[in-house]
Amino acid sequence: MKKVVSIVLALAAVVALLAGMSVVTYADSDIEYSEHMQGASEYDLTGSVIFWVKQATGALVWVPADDARSDDEIIDQAKNADPSLANATKKFEVLKGEGIKYTPNTNGSKAKVTVSSEAGVMKVYIDGNYSHFVKGTSDSASAAASANTNNSGAAAGAATGEAAGTVTGEAATIRIDAPRKMAVKFEDGSVYYGGEMKEIEVGKEYLFQMCTVNWENGIYDENGNGICGTVVYRMKAVHNKEFLELKAAAAADPDRYTVKGIDIIDNEAKMIIVNCDASDSHLETDVNNFFMAYRFHFAKGDYNKQTGIDNVLSTPVESLSVNLPLGTTVTCKAYINYQFAESADILVSNNSGEGVYESELLTSVNDYTWNY
Repeated sequence: MKKVVSIVLALAAVVALLAGMSVVTYADSDIEYSEHMQGASEYDLTGSVIFWVKQATGALVWVPADDARSDDEIIDQAKNADPSLANATKKFEVLKGEGIKYTPNTNGSKAKVTVSSEAGVMKVYIDGNYSHFVKGTSDSASAAASANTNNSGAAAGAATGEAAGTVTGEAATIRIDAPRKMAVKFEDGSVYYGGEMKEIEVGKEYLFQMCTVNWENGIYDENGNGICGTVVYRMKAVHNKEFLELKAAAAADPDRYTVKGIDIIDNEAKMIIVNCDASDSHLETDVNNFFMAYRFHFAKGDYNKQTGIDNVLSTPVESLSVNLPLGTTVTCKAYINYQFAESADILVSNNSGEGVYESELLTSVNDYTWNY
């Protein structure tokens, strides 16, 4: 009897789940396919619900991020519309939403296909040789895209995430990226060193801090290994539709927002919004927004002189470059022949664009020189 009840409950859960899913599909009769196009490196995807790039014996097929069909169903739609795929193509790849993939041909050079959004307009860039490009457009999709663009001004709440109102509770998985010799610490105490996957709720805000690890063991903890930044950041993952609305609004205020392919950073509110539908969805804690690299030198020469940071560089190091949490005051120490000489409290800040490293990106490093 218990087994029967369990089966009934499971079926009810499945029915409820299917009822709540938003499945986006377009009947073939709603789609108008372009002629085979070739030679261009960029195409506008306005109104597009599918496109494919054919190269040699392979084809890459794209659909919007919210297309809930299986890869096989998507491939079949392309093959039915383009006889050359059914007759000649032996291998397929599918890309949903924004991202980068290569045509999967096994002979000839592969073409790099990049789908991205600029000010709410989706575009595809094709880098390399390809046989032809075909896109399928729908009037209903074009109208929806136009409505999203026209209403993007209402999405100015990117900093607080108040605009589009994603319902929380839906699970998603994203990768947590951390800079070299750093870690990301979340409010629940979990620590990520870069490359690990984290299960989150779509639309829910998560608090986190940047940490520099102990160089000797590669660990951050609350027992004397590494230092934790004092700035508290917020992270939220949203679906592609909401992300594009927020992205269009943020692009109008570049002094406040850093807008990239898969995330939007509100530098005033210390908020990062991640597109959980992107093909490589991850929290990217990048330089100048979350941390700063500091190079330590000595005015009278670096030979036999070192810099140390408690809990980070217990053994002082000569001429080092160390990543430190942005906005945090860090106590650093100068040593001469491993004998303590001086300490200084350094506020970790963005680079002004000045420096001595002409061959390097100066906005990625700050120099600190001890007066010895």
